[in-house]
Amino acid sequence: MRWIAPLGALILVTFVGIEGTLAQTDQCSYDPARGRIICEASGVIPGDPVPPPPGEPPPLRYVVTSSDPVLGPCYFWSAVPGGLDAWDPGNDPAVIAITTSLPVCPGSPLPPAVGDRAWEIFRSFPLLAPVPELQPVDNGITGLPTYLAAALPAVIGHTETLPDGRILDVRAAVVGLHIDWGDGTVATYVPDRALPHPGGEVTHTFGVKTCSDEYRTSHPAGNRCHPTLAAYRIVATYAWAGEWSIGGPWTLLGTLDRTSAVAYDVDEVVGVLVP
Repeated sequence: MRWIAPLGALILVTFVGIEGTLAQTDQCSYDPARGRIICEASGVIPGDPVPPPPGEPPPLRYVVTSSDPVLGPCYFWSAVPGGLDAWDPGNDPAVIAITTSLPVCPGSPLPPAVGDRAWEIFRSFPLLAPVPELQPVDNGITGLPTYLAAALPAVIGHTETLPDGRILDVRAAVVGLHIDWGDGTVATYVPDRALPHPGGEVTHTFGVKTCSDEYRTSHPAGNRCHPTLAAYRIVATYAWAGEWSIGGPWTLLGTLDRTSAVAYDVDEVVGVLVP
C-alpha cells in the first residue's frame, strides 16, 4: 500500500522553489520500514534536510509573549529559541490559545517568506489523530482477520490577506495511515480505505492469543498465549500533508504525524470433540 496518497496536485509538487527554510529540521532519521525521513521536532519533510541558502534568515519558529504599554499582553514570532516551540506537537494547545486570544505585538517582524507564514498556519491547525474502531469489537480471534476502521477527518483550510495584498490559502488533509499492530507487524494503508467489515482494507490476522499472567501460568492452554502480553498495543498514525497557494499551483509544506493507541485482546477458538 502507498504511504502518501494524492491531495489535489500533491504528487506533482516538488520542493524546487519553495520559499523560506521549511526543510530545516532537527532530530531527523530515515525509517526503512516506512520509507520516510522522520523528524521528531518538526514533522516529516519528504527529502533530505537542506540548510537555508546563504544569507537567508532562519524560519520563525517560536511564539513569544510580551507586554505592550498600550495593548497589554501580546505575542510575536521569533527565530530565536526562548518562547514556545511551535514545531513541537505538544505545544499545540498553548500556541493556538496564544495566537487566537492575544494581539500581535507592535513592531513584530513580518515572516521572511510566504512559505514560513504558511508553515505557521499549518502547525496551528487542529490536526486529529485516528480514532480506531476494531472488529471483532471486544477481542480478536486468532486466525481470523481483525478490521480497523477510522473516520477520515475533513480537509482543513485557511485563507488570509498578506501585508502586500496577496491572498494566501493553506490547507491540510490526511494522506496516509500507518498501523503498528503490536505483534511486530507494521503496515501502511490508504486512509479512506479504513472501513468496517466487509469493505475495509485495513486488516490484520493475529496468530497468537494474549492472556493475563494468571491464565498464562495456571491454565492448561496457557502455553499457547503470548509470553508477555495481556493485550496487543495497536498504534494508528495519520500523516497530515500541508500545502499553500497564492492564486496558483499548490506547494507542499511537508507532513505532520498524529498518533493514537488502543489495547486489543486476542483470544482463540478451539474445537472440542464431543463423544
